[in-house]
Amino acid sequence: MRPSNNFVRFTTVLVWLFVALVGVNAQTPSPSPTPATTGISLAPARFELEMQPGSETTVVVNLDYHSLAQNSQPVRIVASLNDWTIDRDGQVRFEKANTLPNSASSWLIHSPAETMVVPGTLHAIRVTISVPKDAAPGDHLTSLIVEQRPDSIKLNENRRQVVIRYRMAAVFYIKVPQLRRQASLESLRAELAGDQVTVTPLLKNAGNSVVRPLTSLKITDSNGAAIAELPQKESVPLLGGSELVQPLIVDTRLSPGTYNVKYRVDFQDGNRPTEGITELVVKERHVGQPTPN
Repeated sequence: MRPSNNFVRFTTVLVWLFVALVGVNAQTPSPSPTPATTGISLAPARFELEMQPGSETTVVVNLDYHSLAQNSQPVRIVASLNDWTIDRDGQVRFEKANTLPNSASSWLIHSPAETMVVPGTLHAIRVTISVPKDAAPGDHLTSLIVEQRPDSIKLNENRRQVVIRYRMAAVFYIKVPQLRRQASLESLRAELAGDQVTVTPLLKNAGNSVVRPLTSLKITDSNGAAIAELPQKESVPLLGGSELVQPLIVDTRLSPGTYNVKYRVDFQDGNRPTEGITELVVKERHVGQPTPN
């Protein structure tokens, strides 16, 4: 049966998972400017804590619910713990607590687990970390997930609505001493597809602690002249005991010839930057010949 014209409901659910993995370390939030929009945020969004086995500390995650709407209502939120990791393709993945290797979820206790948040007020969630005496050296990861309770979303079935659900995360690196960062560039491949060059490095970290690579790229012709460049930038973090494959795309049309592709990576691990070089041969294309892959 079709709904009548005077009964229309339009509901959009937006899930926002905010994870700052490559930002500057922060243990206490800086003062926030007056918000220009309605939203909700966590600060700090990342904790990196070096802790000895058997030690304990407490930190605070602040939840800021700000709104310019005059009729803004309180929202009930729930906090929980999830394991997290970064897969080989550079995607952040969240899993059930205490299921991934090097999980620190069992080390954390948070309070409150559920509360009502009011617009215009900072709400503190206290997190206590207790490191076991037999904790292995290296990084141990967990995250504090904050989201709305589904039953706190009220739908008015007589008007159009946009329902926004927030799901956010503050991620934790608990770093137990005897940290090792042993990163390397394992391989480098360059391929041409139309007017794009795809450069695929394989990075590996055989250590037990995260590194944050700074990468740059340059393509030169047979005379050494620069044809295209990508400036230095920080890539996705390379976790301990993991590999990372993130292709770089260069939009440039290359004439037939031989080119050198130079990929430079500084793992910021105390060692000198590494440079990999691979050759790219662009062949003459004839009319009707398909674009090489």
